Amino acid sequence: MFNKVEKEDYNFIKSLRIRSFRTHNDIMLEPGKSSVLIVGSNGVGKTSILEAISIFSYGKGIRNAKFYDMINKEKNSFLIDLQLYIRENIIMEYQTSFNKLNKTRKLMINDKENKVNNSRRDIPMLWIAPYTEKIFSGAASLRRSFIDKLVNTFDNTHSIRLNEYEKNIKQRAKLLKDNLNDINWIETLEKQLSQLSVAICSARLDLMDRLSFHLQNSVVSFPKLEIGFIDSIETQLMQKPAIDVEGNLKEELSANREVDRLLGGSRVGCHKTDLMVKNLQNNLSAELCSSGEQKSILISLVLSAAAAFMQYTKKSPIILLDEVFTHLDLQKKCCLLEKLVDLESQIWITATENEKFFQNKKNFCYHHLTENGLQNVY
Repeated sequence: MFNKVEKEDYNFIKSLRIRSFRTHNDIMLEPGKSSVLIVGSNGVGKTSILEAISIFSYGKGIRNAKFYDMINKEKNSFLIDLQLYIRENIIMEYQTSFNKLNKTRKLMINDKENKVNNSRRDIPMLWIAPYTEKIFSGAASLRRSFIDKLVNTFDNTHSIRLNEYEKNIKQRAKLLKDNLNDINWIETLEKQLSQLSVAICSARLDLMDRLSFHLQNSVVSFPKLEIGFIDSIETQLMQKPAIDVEGNLKEELSANREVDRLLGGSRVGCHKTDLMVKNLQNNLSAELCSSGEQKSILISLVLSAAAAFMQYTKKSPIILLDEVFTHLDLQKKCCLLEKLVDLESQIWITATENEKFFQNKKNFCYHHLTENGLQNVY
């Protein structure tokens, strides 16, 4: 369950310095408590700036890339420094690096080495990037990954459970494939898998409850949504006590051992969940909507998650939006921007052209990025 927090925290990047990362040799931004708009042509490195921020939240970042590929091709390591306002006049300093020679990633917080996952807990983020727009037309695994990242924004132990589940399911598959008759160990793994599945799916249901109100009171010009799960453990948990669902799962895993041995993997578990999203404006599931409608649905989902996160934690997530205004009509652009301002989050936005509707917006700093570097426009 997600715990509601009463005290309001800040979550603003005061400064960002990126060195030897992608195409950037050394670049510095100092937005203070302002949001950021970065304008530039394709290929100059706008998304790389968002990616550098995003790896403090999710290991593989906004591009879901390998650290090795993030290093400037002429260097052996990258270095990213980030100063974060957490209270009025209280600043935390974060630094992360990756060295391709010894294949090590480090995280420093206030000059002390920390576990890499600690920045994920401290710097909640949400983002929309071009690849996330494909989740509704792609495989179920894309939708699971998307919803699990949203869950992890609220509860950073969710990723720990997911990693433990993945490790156990691989161990069970290997035992079955190798025909090892260690029944006690297999039964132990199946019990753990059942427990983890119920915990993971319960967290997804908690998220659905948090989002429901906000999804049906969406931004003007954006669709109201309904979300649910298709024939999954989540639907069972809505109908039965968790202990019963857990027991049934354990029985199914035991009954499916021979099939799982032959085919690999597991026929049941939280890795079989699929997310259902319905556009209430046209009563169509997201997968049947046009690409433009799917983009609007994704925006509604992320904005609802931001509003719910603020409601339950009293902290605004940093929001990264890569080319999000592309192909939106002017009305949608204006409504989206107004909602983003209302959230009181720090927003980092990239665009390929100057957007007139941004002019005279307070609390934004504007940068023009070219192959020659970054210019602070106003």
